[in-house]
Amino acid sequence: MSLTLFESMPARHPEPPATKVVVQHNALVNARFDLSTVEMRLFMAMLSRVGRDDDEFREMLVPLNEVVALSGRRPSVKDYQQVEAMCDQLVSRVLRIERPAVGGRRGRGRKTGGQEGAATPDFDKLPLMAYAKYRGAEGALRVRFNDEVMPYLLQLHKNFTKAQVAQLLKLKSPHSYRIYWLLKEYATFGARTLGLDELKGILSLEGQYKQFPLFKLRVLDKAQQELSQTDLPFEYELLRVGGKAVTHIKFTFQPLVALVEAPLVVVEVTGEALPDWHQVLLGLGLAASSLETLVELVRQGAVTPDYVAYVVRVQREKYQAGKLKSLAGAVFAAVTKRHLLAEFDAWRRPATPLGGSLAKGRTLAAPRREKLLGELEDARTSLRFVRSAASYTDESRAVAVAEVETKIAQLEGQLQQLKG
Repeated sequence: MSLTLFESMPARHPEPPATKVVVQHNALVNARFDLSTVEMRLFMAMLSRVGRDDDEFREMLVPLNEVVALSGRRPSVKDYQQVEAMCDQLVSRVLRIERPAVGGRRGRGRKTGGQEGAATPDFDKLPLMAYAKYRGAEGALRVRFNDEVMPYLLQLHKNFTKAQVAQLLKLKSPHSYRIYWLLKEYATFGARTLGLDELKGILSLEGQYKQFPLFKLRVLDKAQQELSQTDLPFEYELLRVGGKAVTHIKFTFQPLVALVEAPLVVVEVTGEALPDWHQVLLGLGLAASSLETLVELVRQGAVTPDYVAYVVRVQREKYQAGKLKSLAGAVFAAVTKRHLLAEFDAWRRPATPLGGSLAKGRTLAAPRREKLLGELEDARTSLRFVRSAASYTDESRAVAVAEVETKIAQLEGQLQQLKG
């Protein structure tokens, strides 16, 4: 008599598209928690199912083959045991999220015995999961995030980091996954310095890898190798502050433009596919069917690429100001219904006649100025976060503040050059 642990898995649970963008609050990016490889896969599968407009968590159905590497074969008893152990571990996982003090000041702590001591951060310890259920007839897991995690995954309008599922799928190690997010938070600046103890804490490796060469080999070098296959390859430098031992790691990488902030590339419309449009508009969260509608409008000449670029810029500013609930929906409506056409025509006409090279120069400078202003706003937001976040040591905070202030000075200098 054969024992059937898994029925044949139905194909009615399609994976989210690899072009989907997932979002986390920066406090969650820097939170202290530990995930195994299989737990990381489930966490990523759940993130990809969180909708941009969701205002509460719902139960998610995640096919087993998104979590366990089956390579086309039927699941085995060993797979079942692996999934059961994963569910046991995952429902017990607790996030440690440090909370910046109000006004940017860190709270006072107390030493053992009630003596006033060095500043210690406020923190929350939150269960990651509400539950995890396995259903063999469905060949899937039924899972749900804990409601206490809502502020870090739902309705995010500031202090968040975005990543494409297509990039995350390239990562195998949980530590590489966490390092990718840590660097992606600083994607605009092209560098991030982390204290060694700070990084070990985030990765839940306190007390492990006491011999640094082993940490370098199994964590840093492995992450470097895996991230070299993503959009965020990096180099790193070992820093020694006050002695011979390594105290900090400085990661450097090519600065990336955030997906939502990326300017729309205006291309000549032909009968061919428009990859630049796909990359940017899908980055806004547009569904494939909505994207096809917009591309068809441009091909028919109903709207111009310039108008679409204008809509993205205007609606993005409103979204960042908290005036819109859904950026993707607002862009789609404004393009298809031509809501902003009059404003666009007025924007294209200069208020006073400008002739010759001056007009041309100002026209070319305008998109560049808007991009720099957006990056400057991001940099100033990051500076406020770095100055107040309790996750930094005094040394790592000073290094991070210096890096962000240098970036701000560079952006301000570029803006001044444009004015000149």
